Amino acid sequence: MSTPPVTVFMDLPTYLETDNESSYHEYLNQALQDGLSNKGWTVPQLTNAQLTTMPVQNPTNGSTSSTLWQSMPDGTLWFLLDSTPPCYVGKINGALVKFTTTAYP
Repeated sequence: MSTPPVTVFMDLPTYLETDNESSYHEYLNQALQDGLSNKGWTVPQLTNAQLTTMPVQNPTNGSTSSTLWQSMPDGTLWFLLDSTPPCYVGKINGALVKFTTTAYP
């Protein structure tokens, strides 16, 4: 049995859910403020399997491509939930790297 492709993108509205365009803009603005704002931004939270082994589905045409990390550009950042301890992983020079952290402050 094959594993279904994973689609991991920011939850942005791509169409109007109602006839009222202001509802769409309110939802879009709230999604952007929650995910990307001067209050901070949300780093995608994934498991190691979602990042490294599961195929990714293109939201535009529905085709399945390589794994998530292979399909993203250098500089992309993720937070792996199932690492011990959970950690940040990024893509630098075409490879995955783990970021080590220390307690703050």
